[in-house]
Amino acid sequence: MTCVNSVIEVLKNEEVRMIGICGMGGVGKTTMVKEIIKRLAGLKVFDNVVMAVVSQSPSIQKIQLEIAEELGFKYDENTESGRARRLYGRLMEINKILIVLDDVWTELDFEAIGLPYGPHKGCKVLLTSRNSEVCNAMGSQEIFTIPVLTPEESWELFREIIGKPLDYPDLAKRVTNECAGLPIAILTVAKALENKRKYEWDDALKQLQSSALGSISSMNDKVYSSIQWSYDRLESDEEKSCLLLCCLFPEDYDIPIEYLVRYGWGRGYFSNADSVEEARNRVHSLIDKLQRRFLLLDGKSEEHTKMHDIVRDVAIQMASRDPHRFLIRCDAEKTGWPKIYDHYTTISLIPINIDEIPVGLECPKLELLHLEGERYSENSMDIMCKGMKELKVLALVDVVGYQPCQVTRTTEEPSNLVPKWLILELPKEIGLLKHLRLLDITDCDRLEKIPHGLLSSLSSLEELYMENSFRKWEQSATESEDKRMASLVEVMSLSNHLKVLVIEIPDFNFFPKDFYLTSRATIRFHISNRIHGELFGGQSSTGCYAFENKLEIFRSDATEFMEIQIVRVLFKKCEDLILGRIKNLKYVLNELDQEGLQHLKVLRIQDCPEIEYLVNGASWTQQTAFPLIQSIQLAWMPKLKAICHDQLPQSSFINLRSLELLYCPVLKYVFSLSVASNLVQLQSLSVAICPQMKEIVSKEGREHETASDIIVFPKLTKLTL
Repeated sequence: MTCVNSVIEVLKNEEVRMIGICGMGGVGKTTMVKEIIKRLAGLKVFDNVVMAVVSQSPSIQKIQLEIAEELGFKYDENTESGRARRLYGRLMEINKILIVLDDVWTELDFEAIGLPYGPHKGCKVLLTSRNSEVCNAMGSQEIFTIPVLTPEESWELFREIIGKPLDYPDLAKRVTNECAGLPIAILTVAKALENKRKYEWDDALKQLQSSALGSISSMNDKVYSSIQWSYDRLESDEEKSCLLLCCLFPEDYDIPIEYLVRYGWGRGYFSNADSVEEARNRVHSLIDKLQRRFLLLDGKSEEHTKMHDIVRDVAIQMASRDPHRFLIRCDAEKTGWPKIYDHYTTISLIPINIDEIPVGLECPKLELLHLEGERYSENSMDIMCKGMKELKVLALVDVVGYQPCQVTRTTEEPSNLVPKWLILELPKEIGLLKHLRLLDITDCDRLEKIPHGLLSSLSSLEELYMENSFRKWEQSATESEDKRMASLVEVMSLSNHLKVLVIEIPDFNFFPKDFYLTSRATIRFHISNRIHGELFGGQSSTGCYAFENKLEIFRSDATEFMEIQIVRVLFKKCEDLILGRIKNLKYVLNELDQEGLQHLKVLRIQDCPEIEYLVNGASWTQQTAFPLIQSIQLAWMPKLKAICHDQLPQSSFINLRSLELLYCPVLKYVFSLSVASNLVQLQSLSVAICPQMKEIVSKEGREHETASDIIVFPKLTKLTL
């Protein structure tokens, strides 16, 4: 920590504007700057500290977006120069700011990014690099070099990772010495040897001493051998396969775990998984194991993971050899196609350059093709697909200008399709894929047609994702057969085997009224008729697959949609509910679910002109109301009198943590006394533009009581009135 303290002291010096931290890969530069950021937060040296990962092939847009995200704003500008001007102006508003640029390989153009390093005297830059010459070229006034750990420091770290007294300390020290003082090597080897017997320690030492090394010129041989050894000691082929899938993505990439689920499922990596959901659980378990072994890192959320650059380099070397044969070209790694490519089983091209792909490409062994970014010519995928008879997973991510190829030419029985292109019509041939388990056409916002009968033909489909996609569902058969569209009747016919359903519809009345959905159905859902940007607006929070059961209902009549049995069942299962501009709804809970919305966690209501209470206790049953609700937002409610009226059963609202009220002109109080006494978890209460409100808690109906006059919200930390 001496170096950390030294860097902080230099940062306090007003004369020093740029500091460099350099050292070889895996020595701990990123870990050090994160500790520095943590310390600075407590010292309050800067008003803001932001961090962006630069990587070997820097993307100005990526750097701009990362800094903006940390500052809490979004760009309206679509060009790099426009974003640069916006970022420059935003940074100039901050009196003292530290910008951390991690993993810098080449000199950066601060002006192109929008960093006001020169004109803004309160702006400082801290950068990390493997090359001290880069730090010098960028004008670092102070450069700190992080050496490898001393033998004593290495031994201390090794023992800390093992976490208990070692049975073979002398042998363990010799193993530690083979890690050459590199923390990344020590971490992976120590975790792999945890709880192992002596013969395994002996074998580890021998393997590390004599390991056949790779050909990565920028990497310490000991680092390569230690990571390869740790990989070889993984307990299952599933763990190894999962790790190798992670190297399909660029360095410093937040890898969506859902991609690993779908790719691994499509490749048949999980022999004991009988469904996509079981495969998903398996992958999350594998990721946890790989993170505990330090072969993977935490991502930006629980649904992402990351791979250290050094581990990724080693993984690519291993993946490129038999029996795996991966071809990976990401950004700076794109060095053209090899002369022989017919033996590859997996290809990842990010970004894809169609002009680079050989004409008449034949990849007879290819099972997974991941293409991301850039543009396709009209017939490019047809040309490629013809030579890929074994293709099992086709992933096209953020692709512009693509016309779909005949998927049945290449994917006779794929188990999942992950298309992300701008298509107008879903090919009818997809309906022939009787073993298709997962179909994702999220963000295909130009999709105009899904042929009638296609979806109902997918007799094995388990998960269907159509967010921000097709909305032209057929409500009645008025067109000729060749012009008919897919209907919600088709979708619901899959309910016996469908586990996940994400769709957008014009109106909830499109659901068939005579279709019965059992309340025991285990389907997870996100169903919406919201127009994007409407009311609560913004992008949906569904994200990959991990979402709460969610309904978004707008511009509808409650008396009409409550006649639909499917909708009534969905309300009972709903965990996240958004209502906007609903007519004929006076008491939300009383009229939507007499069982009390037992699973609901988030409730957002806006612009519902007739709602008076969320629940009217005078006509309520003995069922606990909203037992799991955590967050409530109510806005533009002209007739809302209170959250609830009269007494409610004990434990109602007991998990409520946040309540926001905006423009409720006749609201006189927030809680009844019976409800207020339950709010032991309430942390945030915000009330704005409610001119008639006289009190937070009302004793209405219990005026004679005195013992309960004092209401305490023990966890309340934010009150805005």
